[in-house]
Amino acid sequence: MNKNVKLDMRKLIILAAVLIVAGNVAMARTAGEQGDDAGKVEAVDLGLSVKWANMNVGAKKPSGYGTYFAWGETKGKEYYSWKTYAWSKDDSEFLTKYSLNDRRTQLAPVDDAAHAVLGGQWRMPTADEFDELVNPDNCTWEWTSRDGINGYKVTGKKTGNSIFLPITGFRFYADTQFRAINGIYWSSTLYTGNPNKAWCLEFNFQDYSVHYGNLSSNRFSGRCVRAVQGK
Repeated sequence: MNKNVKLDMRKLIILAAVLIVAGNVAMARTAGEQGDDAGKVEAVDLGLSVKWANMNVGAKKPSGYGTYFAWGETKGKEYYSWKTYAWSKDDSEFLTKYSLNDRRTQLAPVDDAAHAVLGGQWRMPTADEFDELVNPDNCTWEWTSRDGINGYKVTGKKTGNSIFLPITGFRFYADTQFRAINGIYWSSTLYTGNPNKAWCLEFNFQDYSVHYGNLSSNRFSGRCVRAVQGK
């Protein structure tokens, strides 16, 4: 082998080593930007009957809105109306599931957005579990902000652990409404007084409560979901 060939081989080896090092640095930088817990859903024990997820379904971090779901649907979409709703007939409020006819009042796992997206034991909370969360004997609610997003830090009195619930607004037709004002989260519980509606958690900087809607809680509207799992 002549001298020129030896020099070329050395150059190739050095170039390969440089590329490997550069690739490792880039990978490390990307991991650092994302953070070790980026997109990682964890169960937080607030001392209640169930554990609560640390972020919304579909979110990448605790302050993220996540995906907006119509009640009983498991995917987000661009337009929310009775016409696009999975459990109504045509463009009407005539319900084909979870109605006065079938008398189903709790979402089945197949129609539960939290279970469909996260799997395992994750599911949407019931209205009773939201009641437990807002009970002042169980948790403190502190209005705050995280990553520039307003919301509530909810802390369990028994454990001292906390979750952050961001304001979300809701999707109605093609619009997102009240995003800067209200947090609105679906429960898995039908409002039997009017099966077109379902129970939800709603809050603003002044108040938080569980009800079937001061704002529209029609089942076709898109709302965020915070998952729970049993202990």
